[in-house]
Amino acid sequence: MGLDLPGKIGGGNEPTKGFAGMSLGLKVRQELERYSLFFALLLVLLTTAFTYRAWSGLAHARQAAAVTRQVVDAANSLMAEITDAETAQRGFLLTGNERYLVPYHSAVAQVPASLASLARAAAARGAQHLPDQLPELRGLIDQKLAELAHTIDLRRAANFEGALAVVNENRGQALMEKIRKICTGIQSANEALIARQREDLTSRLLQAGIISVGGSVAVFLLLALATVTIRRAARDRQLLINNLVRSEQDARSAHALLQTTISSIGDGVITTDAAENIVFLNPVAESLTGWTQAEAAGKPLERIFVIQDENTGAPSSNPVTAALRENRIVNLANHTSLTTRDGRQVPIEDSAAPIRSALGDVTGVVLVFRDVTRRREAERARQKAAADLARHTELLEQTNAELQHFTYAASHDLREPLRTITAYTQLVQLRVGAQLDPKNQEFLQFIVAAALRMSRLIDALLEYSRAGEASKRPPEMVQMNDVAARVIANLHSSINENQAIVTYDSLPAVMAYSVHLEQILQNLIGNALKYRGQDIPRVHIAAAPDGDAWQFSVADNGQGIPLQYQKQIFELFKRLHGPQYAGAGIGLATCKRLVERYGGRIWVESEEGRGSTFFFTLPAAENASVTSAGDD
Repeated sequence: MGLDLPGKIGGGNEPTKGFAGMSLGLKVRQELERYSLFFALLLVLLTTAFTYRAWSGLAHARQAAAVTRQVVDAANSLMAEITDAETAQRGFLLTGNERYLVPYHSAVAQVPASLASLARAAAARGAQHLPDQLPELRGLIDQKLAELAHTIDLRRAANFEGALAVVNENRGQALMEKIRKICTGIQSANEALIARQREDLTSRLLQAGIISVGGSVAVFLLLALATVTIRRAARDRQLLINNLVRSEQDARSAHALLQTTISSIGDGVITTDAAENIVFLNPVAESLTGWTQAEAAGKPLERIFVIQDENTGAPSSNPVTAALRENRIVNLANHTSLTTRDGRQVPIEDSAAPIRSALGDVTGVVLVFRDVTRRREAERARQKAAADLARHTELLEQTNAELQHFTYAASHDLREPLRTITAYTQLVQLRVGAQLDPKNQEFLQFIVAAALRMSRLIDALLEYSRAGEASKRPPEMVQMNDVAARVIANLHSSINENQAIVTYDSLPAVMAYSVHLEQILQNLIGNALKYRGQDIPRVHIAAAPDGDAWQFSVADNGQGIPLQYQKQIFELFKRLHGPQYAGAGIGLATCKRLVERYGGRIWVESEEGRGSTFFFTLPAAENASVTSAGDD
């Protein structure tokens, strides 16, 4: 029992637990607000960083696209300029008119600018196939322009045949083809690059938009959450102020309620301050100690609460001192008694627990104790009953032993007169049997048969009695497969005589006496052979788990047992057949006695004319226990 009380019972004006809990909740909320602000700032910074990165990537992508477009435009212009120069050259060669060279001079003037634009693109590393091909392209253009200029100079010198011869060499055409091939390759590669850059621009623009919108939404949500949090904090602070106004009244009410509750419980309750002086006693404590609240208040606990060992009378240690010293719940030792004010001894049980303020300081101890006189009397009654039971058990075991001895003696004493009757009756049959009429000979045979049957009954009763004997050695782990094999070997002659088939599954191990298990199986298999049907006898042994036990079954295809006799066959001397079947009617009763000795049960399921299945249970090895002879 641990109590976190707001102070001494009956005094003190400290804040209530609710107020303390609210203060703690406010502190926690303030910490959460700080963490929320930090998270908001972190989110804004991350949003800004991701937005800047997205827009920066977009700007770089745009710049790269512009460079690629510049390459395409420059390649187109350069190709157009070379083509215009070549066209003007051909017109001048045919006519000799200088006005045909106006496009030529314009194109030649633009070629350096176009090459410079391509060179700038190569420097920006934004064009495909440009850095490697630009020097070659520049050389081809120089050769082409030189070839054009040479033919123009020849035509101006009125050497038309010489100019035509230069053209017919087709060197200029080959140069033009190479220039066109390089420019076309640059245009194709960069057009494809432009398409990819356009897709990249679209993706980056979408990404930048999503980041910007997402960041804006997140910031808006944070602002909304901050607004709600601020309003809630303001409301909580106002509530805290209102609670501060009511705290004094709540504390007094809590003290009054706690004192009323403690006064009404059924155990004795004593509270002390940190100096172990009495602060409060409830009515039960007043009744048990003999001191009133007014008399005990302010006095040391050890003067009011006097305890000692119930058996020795030695003083017991004060649990309040231990609770204050160890700051934990302390229980009294067993068999402690309280000495009341008038000197009576009252057996008690108690525990002491520290009283803690709202700030966690120990301000005293609460001691709870109860009168256990009735429990002590009940314990003594149980001990006396246990002793009486032990004596009765010992007497019962002695009686069982005497009955066992009597059974052995009686069986021995009964055998002797039976042997005498049998011997002399058989002697009479030998000496005068031939002189007697058939009726008297039949009477002598009845006497001999009855004596032999009585002898068998005595042997069966002795075997049944031995089934309940307690063994001096403990049970052992027995493999039921081995038991089944030994029983089949013991019944070998009977099995062969009946041409029977006896089989068994893989059987578990149990904790028992091997001889008992052999008796059970031998009786059940022997009965299956004895009460066979018209078909070849078939007997099968199986086992299956049954909770904490094993359920064994011995199934046959014999005559079967009518339903009304399926319980009484396990009783002594209960037989369903006449003298045509040998037996004393004790075999199944012995099986029942042996199975029940291990806490199991035995029963049969059968249909007349369709065979029987005998079931019996034995506990699994870890649950096995064996009763003594006196338990049967």
